[in-house]
Amino acid sequence: MASSSAAVVAGPARRGGPRLPRLLRGLARAAAGLAAAGWAVAAMAGAGVASPAATDPAPLPALAAQFRVTLSRPGQAPRQQTWQLVRSADQISWQKGPATEEIWRRDSSGIRLARVMRADRHVIEYSAGELRALEVAVDWADLATLFPAAQMRQLRARPAPQAVGKAQHWLGRIGAEQVDLLWDPVAQLPARLARSGPGGRVLFERTALQASLPPGWPQPGAGIDDFQRVDAADFGDMGYNPVVRKAQALDERAGWRRPHAD
Repeated sequence: MASSSAAVVAGPARRGGPRLPRLLRGLARAAAGLAAAGWAVAAMAGAGVASPAATDPAPLPALAAQFRVTLSRPGQAPRQQTWQLVRSADQISWQKGPATEEIWRRDSSGIRLARVMRADRHVIEYSAGELRALEVAVDWADLATLFPAAQMRQLRARPAPQAVGKAQHWLGRIGAEQVDLLWDPVAQLPARLARSGPGGRVLFERTALQASLPPGWPQPGAGIDDFQRVDAADFGDMGYNPVVRKAQALDERAGWRRPHAD
């Protein structure tokens, strides 16, 4: 990661402690990787996990938000999904389109994930111990805010359009990508985020923001009581299961596992 210099304006104010070197091996791919890689798998790869030793960040405001996510790739029609975030002090739910939901929870034992695969009627459960065994490490605040603070520090401040109120405008390059970010410092979320790379462009546009889940929005984990639950620690004994193989592929795309040899 590039070090800061006098020529780079410090990134926007963020809540949270020091970042880990392998942060966001999932949600960052969902944002950064969409433009350069495949939509369906990269977008659904999910987010990583903070280890219990990570610095506990200052509380982020509880909220519910929706984003329109558009992927544009050369020679293809743009694709869209609606992503929904429901955030509280100890739970973060990302509903990524109609098929996949990731519910992150933290307690004294660490952080755990329930990945809901609705089309397959399965819930893949990752305990805090299993995530530590996979060496997955992600900052809780980065998971809750869509854009990593470590990347913000590589952007430059620009005047924000008057129409976006208190949002801060940040622009710059991160690796091979051009990043254009309108950051909402009150909600601690992007109002708009565009990432463009050699493989195309992914655009996140926030379409709704509420202090709590409004009527009519999907409840986190709704309708999954009768889904089959699979412990991710048992993957090694379940290679025959097509849903497990699909979940393993998502893990591999997120950098959590080495590619599985058939």
